[in-house]
Amino acid sequence: MSTKKGAVISLSDPLVANKIASLNPQWYYTWSGKDVRGLQIPYVPMAWGKSYIPPTPGMLPDAPLLGFNEPDGAAQSNLTPQQAISLWPTVTGTGKRIGSPATAANPAKDGSWLEQFVALGGTFDFTCVHWYAPPNAVSFLAQIDAIWAKFQKPIWVTEFAVADWSGKFPGGYPNQLVESFMKDACAGLDARPYVERYTWKTRSTSDVVMGTSALFTDDGTLTALGTIYAAL
Repeated sequence: MSTKKGAVISLSDPLVANKIASLNPQWYYTWSGKDVRGLQIPYVPMAWGKSYIPPTPGMLPDAPLLGFNEPDGAAQSNLTPQQAISLWPTVTGTGKRIGSPATAANPAKDGSWLEQFVALGGTFDFTCVHWYAPPNAVSFLAQIDAIWAKFQKPIWVTEFAVADWSGKFPGGYPNQLVESFMKDACAGLDARPYVERYTWKTRSTSDVVMGTSALFTDDGTLTALGTIYAAL
């Protein structure tokens, strides 16, 4: 069983507790500062965006704190590097081990949002990474290696899945390709000592871009892919 594997499900999902538990994760998060009541799995809170208000001392779990969610995305926390820097003391002031803002775009690229954030003085203890692309594990792991080389910080892949943005495969890439990618990519992450944690991001089986990356059917039971992930 992987010691790095996690789960992420929104608290708005009525089956959140059952879904997380069914994946046999070593940790989980919910894109928020709230855990799932009664779930006996290590929880990691997130400072999602500008609305984040640090809880009173002692209220956060004994765990790291994840930084802003996709600040380079208009539909997500939507922050410029300058805005993020002005808000960052609310995150670092908690005294927790801090994860970087997790950008939608590749942070290893020259001039990336995260590069600008660091140039402005942004500090963090580990780099959070999001990745959605075709099922090429070699390319995926090369990007992870490049992020490590650039920032020299441990890596948490807090969202990743196979996605078809081209529309060539409505509903997502063929299941066999997605399953092979998951096995190879997770094995590669497990083998890299600087990758501390990772979690697959699921959507509905009917999602036009990532349907075949779904870990659950509509009734909350595991898909074939979800069964593979649960066994990792």
